[in-house]
Amino acid sequence: MYNGKKILAFIPARWGSKGIPHKNFRKINGKPLFMHSVDYAFSSKYVDDVLVSSDSQEILDMAHANGCVKNALRPDYLASDTARNIDVMLWELENCPKKYDAIIQLQPTYPIRPVGELDKMIEKYFETETSLMTVVPVPAKPEFLRRIEDGKLHKIMNSTSEIRRQNFSQYYQLVGSVHVNNVHTLNSNVILNEGEIPYVIDQSY
Repeated sequence: MYNGKKILAFIPARWGSKGIPHKNFRKINGKPLFMHSVDYAFSSKYVDDVLVSSDSQEILDMAHANGCVKNALRPDYLASDTARNIDVMLWELENCPKKYDAIIQLQPTYPIRPVGELDKMIEKYFETETSLMTVVPVPAKPEFLRRIEDGKLHKIMNSTSEIRRQNFSQYYQLVGSVHVNNVHTLNSNVILNEGEIPYVIDQSY
């Protein structure tokens, strides 16, 4: 809880995966992939509850045994390759007996996150209570990037590349390791990767 506001950590851990079968249950350093996110959530002094959403009873049993919210398997239509995390999140919130003010999505595919930074992210989120996501600085300058079409180079943005190096803007890449959103403004039209408030983490993550 932060200033009287309740916080839920949400970890989507579907069983199926085309790239790496059952990836969320595969072990990394002796621990199932999704459990790294569970442990990260529990490291926060502000997170009230941790919820793992899955279509696998094996994953849920392990989550429940480790102190996560006792929830049911998500329905089949929310376990497909095309299911959106926002829809899964809304379904879990609707079926959760407790009510929350903020929800933190922790994707299992980011098992390595900045140690001790989650509470700082939460504190920054509550400055505006809109939406926050992690980003990393990138060295590439879009002014110098081109796509090739019909054998010719084409700019990806309408700006000149005749700029002094000192005058280039710093650009950032969206990283889905942590999203924090306001539960009261969530709806099916929300795109989680369009968070407003950046939290800059090191490029190594």
